[in-house]
Amino acid sequence: MRSSIFSMILSIFTLVLIGWVLATLYDAYTQFAIIMKNPTPPWEISLSIWPFLILVLYSILLYFLYRYKKNNKEKISIWLFPLQFSEGDEREREISGEACRKAFISTWISVPIAASALVLYPLFAEQFRYFPIFIVLLILIIQILTYFFHIRKI
Repeated sequence: MRSSIFSMILSIFTLVLIGWVLATLYDAYTQFAIIMKNPTPPWEISLSIWPFLILVLYSILLYFLYRYKKNNKEKISIWLFPLQFSEGDEREREISGEACRKAFISTWISVPIAASALVLYPLFAEQFRYFPIFIVLLILIIQILTYFFHIRKI
């Protein structure tokens, strides 16, 4: 149970960190688009390096954590880490399969709601520029939370 909560927190933190990096890139692309519309000098694009640096350090930390877990267990895929499926026996596989099914159903519910929310984006695009990025990442966070709330039976 403790490792599944830890894995859930790492997964959500990864998505939040990726959202921060994408928001920073979005700002840089917006500044570049302004330069392209008005090509007269001075040209200046400011980009914060902190989100990228934290993402790289976090990735290195996850890599070493993955290597440590791989030494203790077998058949751990780096593509699923930190979102690990804990399937030791048939009962756990059945619970994990049911949790995956619930996460799939939550996607079928959350995606139409997110698409409906994106229709409203032009109304407040100036106030909340990162809304599309956050909506897409929110769908993934809903999947992760649904999976881990149903996997806690293990």
